[in-house]
Amino acid sequence: MISCLKRLLVLLVLLHQFEALGCRFNVRDVGFVDLGSEPYRLYLFVGDAMPADERESLQSIAVATYYDTNVKPELVALGQARQTAVKGFIPSGFTGQTPMAVLVSPDQKRTLAVPLAKEGLPILQTAWDALELLVDSPRRNAVLKQVFDCYGVVLIIEGSDATENRRVRSMADAAVSRIAAAMPGLEKEIQRPPVVEVISADDYGAERAFLWSLGIGEGTSSPQVVILYGRGRMIGPVLRGERLSQSSVSAILTTIGLNCECGLDRKWMQGVMVPLKWDRDRKQEIAKQLGFNPESPEIRIEMSQIIAKGGPGQGVNRSKIVGDTLDDLLTGYRTGSLSTGNTPEPSANPPGQAFETEKPPAPEFPMLGWISLAGILILIVGGLIVLGAHRRESH
Repeated sequence: MISCLKRLLVLLVLLHQFEALGCRFNVRDVGFVDLGSEPYRLYLFVGDAMPADERESLQSIAVATYYDTNVKPELVALGQARQTAVKGFIPSGFTGQTPMAVLVSPDQKRTLAVPLAKEGLPILQTAWDALELLVDSPRRNAVLKQVFDCYGVVLIIEGSDATENRRVRSMADAAVSRIAAAMPGLEKEIQRPPVVEVISADDYGAERAFLWSLGIGEGTSSPQVVILYGRGRMIGPVLRGERLSQSSVSAILTTIGLNCECGLDRKWMQGVMVPLKWDRDRKQEIAKQLGFNPESPEIRIEMSQIIAKGGPGQGVNRSKIVGDTLDDLLTGYRTGSLSTGNTPEPSANPPGQAFETEKPPAPEFPMLGWISLAGILILIVGGLIVLGAHRRESH
């Protein structure tokens, strides 16, 4: 009997550990871990007549520049390129006289031509600066610092309409304030609240590659908003036009604080990263902040298994599977399935105004909790039986 009780006690301990595992990470944590995302590809197209030593030097510059980044460079001679799968990325009108680079998005659907030469200067001098700018630019660096340190960043890309810029900034500030107020109720603590960052029209030139990676084209009259989290990932789509509302910003921000069993489509938790440096110092800093090493193979496996096992009804915030579109997310947000505390009702108020709040749904008692409770009762009853038997034998 005592042996059985010991086994049951061990089982209960394992069950509690498994239950804790399910809510160990939140969506922000998942955003720092690479679960198999595709890198950017950078093709450096050169002419067939380019001397071998210059090719090697250009290749070395590219390898050194992108060593600790999510950009994979490859030098390709024009003749070779025409015979391979990269022929579709050769810049229009390229003859090979002057080297040209092309940055390709992870889904291989978008490209950015990157001139490497400047008149009157050696190509190996100008190429270094041009390539470095793809992963290292002033505003990008400032924004990413906030992304790494905070809950997330609401990034506003301003348009030419100053009135609209101010309205969107006010709306973003209100959404951030709401999330900050709800943060004490998160299942896992995030120390610093989200912040708002702005890229002005004056920054467009220096941030061309950064904006391209976010899906932002040339400047428009209206501002656009992107939300970043984790390892410089986008969460949700670019918000513009009718889609740019306080309800959309709030709903997307809310998802960052949920546990990783919240029912989100995996695309939301593993959004595309911007081109960035991820060197040793940054890795150590992030690991210290998170309390775990996002580069660890064990963490990757554990996190992948938790996400894969997630199903409807698991986790206190999970009432339905949220799909991969903004409409799906907003539907879940309105019904309270993505609530971290007070649930806004977007349809009740015009964009830009404060939302009414409703009482959040009562948390469900998890199945493992019932199993644990039953096990404790069994232990108590078993202990009483053993104690009674021991007393009878003593008499």
